[in-house]
Amino acid sequence: MNTITRQSPVSLDIEQLIEARAIHLNMPPWRQVSSNRSGNRLSKVRGRGMEFDEVRHYQAGDDIRCIDWRVTARTGKTHTKLFREDREHPVFIFLDLSHSMYFGSGDKLKSVFASELAACLGWNAQQLGERVALMLHLGEHSHNEKPAASKTHWLAQLNSIAEQHNRQFAALSSQRIGNMSPNQNLETLCQLVKTGYQVHLISDFYHFDQAAALHLQRLSNHNQVFAWQISDPLEQQLPKSSSSQQLQVSNGHSEGYLQPDNKSFRQQFKRLANQRQQIIDGMLQQARIPHQHFSTALEWQDYA
Repeated sequence: MNTITRQSPVSLDIEQLIEARAIHLNMPPWRQVSSNRSGNRLSKVRGRGMEFDEVRHYQAGDDIRCIDWRVTARTGKTHTKLFREDREHPVFIFLDLSHSMYFGSGDKLKSVFASELAACLGWNAQQLGERVALMLHLGEHSHNEKPAASKTHWLAQLNSIAEQHNRQFAALSSQRIGNMSPNQNLETLCQLVKTGYQVHLISDFYHFDQAAALHLQRLSNHNQVFAWQISDPLEQQLPKSSSSQQLQVSNGHSEGYLQPDNKSFRQQFKRLANQRQQIIDGMLQQARIPHQHFSTALEWQDYA
């Protein structure tokens, strides 16, 4: 069942984040990176692990404890067993809850959809027995949770997501938060993430600049990094309108009006939106980070 019950289009509660456990997503393809952590997933690195891989001729330097005496006796030539090591992939979720994520032209804010996605990814890691860590980008500061594998710890993290989300929304309503670069929090993320992690970046990526791109490249050098972009359809293009009705918009500090009936204005709006998206796509491609795009116009069952 890929549905979530929302009590509000602008706030979160722990129940809807728990419901995200039932969402099934198609994960982006894995990219092989260097790692030396041991854990509960198979890697392509051959060593003395728990999973048998194959038998081959003995070579100088092989561990004599791994000699396969049955094959050796049958063939008359010394053979040794090879094993595939288990590898651990702790999951680190970076969730953007800064100013621009609190936007929505439909039945939910981007921040709400992003939080549900974070919950879904965390539940998926829980089911695989992985440790989960969390960083909430809150503009001027961040909220961090250390990696842990227990369900109790993960439920506490979900509660933190809901609390911080709603606190940010209240601050936005009273004009106490603004758009801040994620660079400082990304630098902290690079320090916290160790080699071999699986990192999920959930954001609209509108405030990721060249400095942020360098942090992303650093992250992806020795970790599996995925980017999940959340957008609203009104950010991509203006709706066509045959009337002179204007669309009122606000950034939390001031208000303005858009003119959807003006063809030239609509075209310029779409062109600028396409340029912004090309910059984001190029940044993620340069960092070799797989990228999936989610729109608040759709629901989770549309991505099943």
